[in-house]
Amino acid sequence: MKRLAIAPHRLYFFLGALAVLFLFGWWWFSLYSAHTTDTIPLHGILMPLGIFPLFILGFTFTAGPRWLGVDASDRYFLPTGICYFSGIVLIVAGAALAHAMSTVGFVMMLCAWLSATWRWAGLVRISTIKDKNHPTVLLAAMVGGVLALTAALAWSAGVSSAWIIARQLAFFCFLLPIFLTVCHRMLPFFTSGVLKPYVSWRPYWLLWIWLAGCVILALAGTMAWHLLEGVTASLLALCFALTSWRWGLLASFKNRLLAMLHLSFAWLTVFFALHAATAFGFPLGSASLHALGLGFMATMLVAFVTRVSYGHSGRPLQAGNALWALYLGLHIAALLRVAASVLAISALINISATVWLLLLGCWGGMMLPIYLKARQDGQAG
Repeated sequence: MKRLAIAPHRLYFFLGALAVLFLFGWWWFSLYSAHTTDTIPLHGILMPLGIFPLFILGFTFTAGPRWLGVDASDRYFLPTGICYFSGIVLIVAGAALAHAMSTVGFVMMLCAWLSATWRWAGLVRISTIKDKNHPTVLLAAMVGGVLALTAALAWSAGVSSAWIIARQLAFFCFLLPIFLTVCHRMLPFFTSGVLKPYVSWRPYWLLWIWLAGCVILALAGTMAWHLLEGVTASLLALCFALTSWRWGLLASFKNRLLAMLHLSFAWLTVFFALHAATAFGFPLGSASLHALGLGFMATMLVAFVTRVSYGHSGRPLQAGNALWALYLGLHIAALLRVAASVLAISALINISATVWLLLLGCWGGMMLPIYLKARQDGQAG
């Protein structure tokens, strides 16, 4: 267990994988209980705020200091990660035992995220590099995470109107901007290391368009400005379709680990198209949000965390047959969940949840031992 304290990605990824299994297991059991409807609002907030942030911190405090050219070799990450994960456990326990426990859990998550945001802000401030665009956007999105967790805490404390604010902030001012920023920086970089010849294309104006769209969707969704929401989502769907093609989706299949990143990125076109259709009045339920949370974010998490974990453990950057089949299975499970909303077939929700839990259990079995062992190449980290 001491190896978890060696590097930020070890602890954060380890706790993140445990959180994934814990939360997907909790939701699976909730679907088969008599009180499923009581847990749906909590599910809508806790799943995004519980599953992704620990992995985000693992990547940010591993790759981020290199982006900034600063030293962050202390063990500041230990109390932050443990506090955030403990908050997740308390929230779920509180849902079954005492609501006050859930409120305390949100307080712990907020305090942990505030600490991580403050730490990242300090690293950005002391950095002397000229181009701080990506790190600064990450900082702004982390502040969005503070706001989302604050709104979630307010909802847990009894302010019912805070739920929609927490959800909009969590997806469009926190998680999606971080995912898009990391994709903008890393996807062309990873691709250029595999495909030859390859011209890396990642203009900043493209990122600014994406981020502006996120802010507009957050505001329009909260205020129910459906026309603005629909037009914005339609334009973004077109933008991401063109970007996916420009970045080399088809060519990426020469390397499965690279193709995993590109296939997940392609879900953004699907998400924004569904989001636009919903805003224009088509009865699609929660199809768009599940295309975002499961189709894009969850599959990208598996692809990205696997790639980073392999790289930082000295393993070959190749996806074997088992990992490739598992990853494709997650896409099928995401499609099932989207179809459940589009077709209004509730049985597909249970099937999708079962497939997700089984496949993520297998993935966790692959990843968790990596963080407890020394690097295969004998290097430190």
